[in-house]
Amino acid sequence: MPARSFTFDMPLFRPGVEVQEGGRTETVSHVILRRREMMVYLVGREEPVRPDRLRLPPTRFTTARRAEGLSWFL
Repeated sequence: MPARSFTFDMPLFRPGVEVQEGGRTETVSHVILRRREMMVYLVGREEPVRPDRLRLPPTRFTTARRAEGLSWFL
């Protein structure tokens, strides 16, 4: 029986990605997970921004496994 796979869409915050905040285009500097909460830091800003205040087109993910070669060593 083949395994079922599902797809889902969600924003992918990573360094260099452009996001919209309050009508302005900003660039993500880095992302930190702290106390079960994600905080997004924008280039040129000291204070983090909650991800729900940012707009970013969603990225499609899948739960299907893909056979990929090992690219790292233990």
